[in-house]
Amino acid sequence: MSTVRKFRVKTRLASMIREPGGIHVSEALKRGEEVIASQMDVCLDQIDTCIARIETMFSDPQHDPEEMYRLSTDIVTLCAVLPGPALADVARSLCELIDQASETGRRNPQAVQVHIASMKLLHRTGLDPQASQEILDSLNKMVAKLDR
Repeated sequence: MSTVRKFRVKTRLASMIREPGGIHVSEALKRGEEVIASQMDVCLDQIDTCIARIETMFSDPQHDPEEMYRLSTDIVTLCAVLPGPALADVARSLCELIDQASETGRRNPQAVQVHIASMKLLHRTGLDPQASQEILDSLNKMVAKLDR
């Protein structure tokens, strides 16, 4: 019969925590929040650009759905600095819609248009969480109805 041997791996982080001269967790969190806040305007501007490019692409019937997908994933990534998840949820939903269209071969322009309108409604409007949730709920109902 074999014996079980357990190993405890010492990570670099565990070693750093024990070193003198570090900073407190509260200070590290404060610094992290400051870095995020300093990048907020840059991210908001990039989201503006992505939404505008998606809207421009949508106006061309021969647009590349893969590029629209990539722009939507960029929005999801950029939303990491935003306080609420609503815009990222709509961008994620657009990605799912594009995936579904590529699998079925059936595009749904009305659904894409509603996603674009929802992103524009949610971006830079300062809606409260309840209003944002109402937009998401309406979007989900519409997508479910179009899936029938």
